[in-house]
Amino acid sequence: MLTSMNNPFRPTFGASPLVWAGRATVLTDFERAISGSTGNPDRSILISGSRGIGKTVLLTELEDIAARHGWIVLRASAREKIAESLIQSAIPEAINRLSPPQRRQITGVSVAGIGSVRTEVESRDPVPRLTTQLRELISLLRGTGVLITIDEVQDASPEDLTQVAVAYQDLVRDDLPVAVAMAGLTHGINTLLDLPGATFLRRARHYELGPLTLEDANVALTETARDGGRTFNDAQRAAEFSKGYPYLVQLLGFLSWEAADELGLDSIDAHAVSAAIPRTLERLGVQVLQPALRDLPPRQMEYLRAMAKIEDETGSTEIATSALAETLGRPATSLSDIRARLIERDLITPAGWGLIEFAQPYLGQYLLDRGRPQRIS
Repeated sequence: MLTSMNNPFRPTFGASPLVWAGRATVLTDFERAISGSTGNPDRSILISGSRGIGKTVLLTELEDIAARHGWIVLRASAREKIAESLIQSAIPEAINRLSPPQRRQITGVSVAGIGSVRTEVESRDPVPRLTTQLRELISLLRGTGVLITIDEVQDASPEDLTQVAVAYQDLVRDDLPVAVAMAGLTHGINTLLDLPGATFLRRARHYELGPLTLEDANVALTETARDGGRTFNDAQRAAEFSKGYPYLVQLLGFLSWEAADELGLDSIDAHAVSAAIPRTLERLGVQVLQPALRDLPPRQMEYLRAMAKIEDETGSTEIATSALAETLGRPATSLSDIRARLIERDLITPAGWGLIEFAQPYLGQYLLDRGRPQRIS
């Protein structure tokens, strides 16, 4: 008889999976780096990849590793002003947790009906430099260090990154324990790397995340289910459906587990996976694909729909730009700007000379389904 069990899969964005598969190299290198000497080059990490490939989740796991080693983690988003957010909130909050409250000097006393008590806080530099604040924070630590993490780094301004770079390099020169880990979309990061003054980014250890292998996806599904108390009997088919995208691995695993509950099954079998697949595609469309297509100009949407049509007709994920030009009835040269914009948006990616493909799994299918009338039973 089926007993109630908690679903062990975690398809929430940014939530670390219970079982890591395929990313062990990054985690091992980083843990070795913060455990070793201050000169280890792996204390500066740059992670790139497409949406849903696991960048933010990996960044979160690096934070957890640092925290387990007693390091202070300062989290920043490039969608805000990085240096300003660190100076005004993240670093002061960390300092206040580690150091005694600021001393107050009594400047006046009052009792009810007589007067009031006035105090003055012995203030620090009202607008300290990032380097100064980081030095103060590190001075409060014993045998550990500070990790700065920056997500969506492709959205950062060059000026903001320069401030972080100057502070980081200044601390490293003085052998102070500091590390930085950044993550962002591949095309955006490649653009940043080409900018003048991007030496800091180019010197970081760069990991470009690709899809998991079929074997790693299978392991993630099987071992996660086992940790939750179930066997995943149809893990091979589920792994193939996921196309190696960590988000899809977790989402399909989660919905397959829920389907097994509904069907009263002790294990996750083919019936559970079959029930979960259409729900997975629907959830993927709502949570990932639809937001990615929001505010897309008509010409770019037309380009994507043509790609979807060719993919459906040929059965190949790799689409020739010449075939696109023929389908759209325009010279290939006139489409180059649209192609570049879609690459910037992380909707398509080069697949070889004269070839492109969708950057997100099932995007072509999603575009075709959106154009079909809804079936009502």
